[in-house]
Amino acid sequence: MSLSAIVGCSTVKESYTARTGIEQLLISSATDKALDKIDFRPVAQAKVFVETKYLDCTDKNYIIVALHQHLLKQGCMLVDKAEDSQVIVEIASGSVGTDGSSVYLGSPDIPLPPPSPIMLPKVPLFSRSRSIGTAKLVVVAYDTNTKLAVINSGYSMARADHRTLNVMGGGNYNSGSVHEDIARNTGDLESFANIPTSFASKSSNSNR
Repeated sequence: MSLSAIVGCSTVKESYTARTGIEQLLISSATDKALDKIDFRPVAQAKVFVETKYLDCTDKNYIIVALHQHLLKQGCMLVDKAEDSQVIVEIASGSVGTDGSSVYLGSPDIPLPPPSPIMLPKVPLFSRSRSIGTAKLVVVAYDTNTKLAVINSGYSMARADHRTLNVMGGGNYNSGSVHEDIARNTGDLESFANIPTSFASKSSNSNR
């Protein structure tokens, strides 16, 4: 019997792109939540020029289009030049990015004595990771002619998260707001609910 058949091991597939899909979803989901907190009704039906020169962050294009979407929902007309507008909307970012933490309990990879090239794989007993996306956005709007404020509600901040739990190599169990979005929109129903209640409650309490 081979060593691989005796020793339990769990792996997570790495991204084949520059950034994982989860990382991109963390940022876009946090962005959506931050923009949802802003009241765009004061600019409803106006001709709007969106000034984006102050926006310098990851996934800038998504943030711009998401802002356009909110304005269009209010019946705004987007114009290409400030002089053709009734209202100028400016957007800037204070923070758009991801970070996270992880915990691993188990034995590490163990190399066999030379000259053997074989390495015993790590044996995870418990591992938990949490990735967080944060977006802090500022949106201001002012009358093109008078320069008086139309929207000046301060910054809007929001977060999205994704959690993974693995117990005794039994597979990765996912939870968090991003996972819930994935499950709701794609039908992928694997969730934190599959984990025994004792593990779920301990992990949830440790992240508060």
